[in-house]
Amino acid sequence: MEVLQSNLEELERLRSIINDMLFLARADQGESATSLASACVTEEISKTIEFFEFVLDESGMNVKVEGDVQARAFIETALFRRAMTNLLQNAIQHSGAGSQIRVLVSEQPSQIQVAVSNPGAPIEEAHLPRLFDRFYRVDAARNDSDPSQHHGHGLGLAIVKAIAKMHGGSVFARSQGGVTTIGFSVPAAA
Repeated sequence: MEVLQSNLEELERLRSIINDMLFLARADQGESATSLASACVTEEISKTIEFFEFVLDESGMNVKVEGDVQARAFIETALFRRAMTNLLQNAIQHSGAGSQIRVLVSEQPSQIQVAVSNPGAPIEEAHLPRLFDRFYRVDAARNDSDPSQHHGHGLGLAIVKAIAKMHGGSVFARSQGGVTTIGFSVPAAA
């Protein structure tokens, strides 16, 4: 029975990788977000944070949303939430128990920028532009050595980049003073 369960988990992991690769292939072919609607960015972020409530409570972490809480953007909400899920999952994975994750929403000229910051191991400047590459890993120390703990397959930030691009936005990453910030931008609603 254990072997069957293990095989089922592995098949689910492979299905997830295939679905993510298909999504990225469609984005590479120029697919764009089509069901755009004006939405309050912080409301969408809050809905995404709710999804992680159990994990956050269990690890003693919390997420603080700051900045322009009234900011509105033209987004496809399902895609926006997927990008936020990937960023929050990444921040949780690379933060220690009891950490505070910060989400900053800021309005730029014609863009809304969402930045997720978490304390953790610093990332060298040379790695930052490659974080959004498919299957890219900074180093073995930032990954769990226990293969039974599948936290991802190296496509999360590539998907964030694809979603930003599908909305006409961009991505960014920086790591300073023990805090890593990764984010994206989407078009501001008028």
